[in-house]
Amino acid sequence: MNDPVAHAKTYPFPVPGRSYVFRNGTPHDLDDHGFDRTGRTPVLAAGSNQSHEQLARKYSVLPGHVEIPIQRGLLDDFDSVYAAHLAGYGSVPSTFYPSLGTRVTTYVMWLDDAQLNRMHETERNYTYDRLDGIRVEIEGVGEIIDRAFAYTAVVGCLNVNGGPVALAEISAEGRILRAMSQPDMLDHVRGRLGPDVHLDTFIQAHIEDEALRRERTLALSSDSLPLVFERTVLGTF
Repeated sequence: MNDPVAHAKTYPFPVPGRSYVFRNGTPHDLDDHGFDRTGRTPVLAAGSNQSHEQLARKYSVLPGHVEIPIQRGLLDDFDSVYAAHLAGYGSVPSTFYPSLGTRVTTYVMWLDDAQLNRMHETERNYTYDRLDGIRVEIEGVGEIIDRAFAYTAVVGCLNVNGGPVALAEISAEGRILRAMSQPDMLDHVRGRLGPDVHLDTFIQAHIEDEALRRERTLALSSDSLPLVFERTVLGTF
């Protein structure tokens, strides 16, 4: 993360590509899917929370041993799309969006109470929701999860020519939405909000200036698309 602009362009950041155990900042093979789930909450990752690198940044502040079982799977009838706000590290982040027939890759993080509270602290501009009656098929083991929790963008998803846009970096089966990479989406946002500014300069500016980032988020959210699907909102951050 020596170059914040280059870092912003790599969202949603590298992932192991398999189920894994996040252990003190690094990924390890998840050999036993029958791990003890007592006191742990299943939280679905729509974007950068799939990445062990992002989790390492988020959980570096917790004292002692940090271990999180994380299962890779496919979530039915949703896709991962761009939210209508800018993250503090410069990227356009993601949120789940209903998409009938699509099966999007997700990672189920099994968080204990301290880990969940820390995750809440990092999910500004999101609601924390319970999703009932969903279907997540865990890769390679045939396990089906029908109830989990997720974070949903408060301002909705980014509107590009009247529709949402999926993250090209996150794979999905049966995708029906247009998809764009993070660099292309950042360039689209630049074209909308700062067409005369070089892309790297545009990104650097809202990384460094929180007030500008809020101003740009307000502009993006002015015509955002609402996120309408069955969920129980448990908190707003």
